[in-house]
Amino acid sequence: MAKPFNVDFIGIGSGKCGSTWFFENLVQHPEIFDGNPKEINYFSDLYDQHEFAWYESQFKGCDDRLLKGEFSVTYMYRPGTAERIRRHFPEAKIIAIVRDPVQRTFSDYLHAIRKGDIAGSTSFAEFIRNEEHLKFGCYTQYLEPFFASFPKEQIKIIVLEDFNRDYARGFREVYEFLGCQDVNFLPEGVEQRRNQARSYRFLFLENIMVRTYRMLAKSGYTRLTEVIKRTGVPELLRRLNVSSKPLPKIDPDSREVLSSYYSGEKKFVAELTGSNLSAWQ
Repeated sequence: MAKPFNVDFIGIGSGKCGSTWFFENLVQHPEIFDGNPKEINYFSDLYDQHEFAWYESQFKGCDDRLLKGEFSVTYMYRPGTAERIRRHFPEAKIIAIVRDPVQRTFSDYLHAIRKGDIAGSTSFAEFIRNEEHLKFGCYTQYLEPFFASFPKEQIKIIVLEDFNRDYARGFREVYEFLGCQDVNFLPEGVEQRRNQARSYRFLFLENIMVRTYRMLAKSGYTRLTEVIKRTGVPELLRRLNVSSKPLPKIDPDSREVLSSYYSGEKKFVAELTGSNLSAWQ
């Protein structure tokens, strides 16, 4: 008799916090299914569009002896997501990644230019005048529903800056959290970053690529986008389009404004994780 479908872990965000790099390394562990999909967005954007059987089909081919799960950064931000996940997977391990919200907001700014959501001439100071652009660094309000829905023992909050200081320790703690036998496994190429911000010679080409990926993901073609990405063609096109022009930097006034705005988040994350957040200056 087949076992009921279940997932072992779900990553919920946050966006622009290294989730692509983290997930691609995590699934290299021999006890974790390497075909686990990323950015299904089922419990956030697609829950009313697809039956649960569609979600289950995204894990087709998974060996039941291996851990399976997914990582969709929209899960942290969409209302009702925590309750939906609990309804289907009350024992799932929840993973969230956070980083200095000032740096996260600046990364979001660069990504908004890359997506074509704002003009390339928009300054960071202009960008942060819109408070809608700041909300994603307010981790407290977005994590509270998950702590209300799951026991705290099932939730792991990763501070990206701490994780980056010692990859071996960071992954060991994650493997222990997930219940892996080999907790000392270190992924190959772990120091190679993914989705880093770049300057592009032809920004409109990057806008088209990102918008196409977004459209496919929102339509439920997650597996197709993963297949395309794994061919290496999108990354090759990006490398050919890279410019040597330096990226903009955070101006001192904007940094001061954001540091004040996010001061409560630093206190919240420090208490939650026990980190001194020394990198969050």
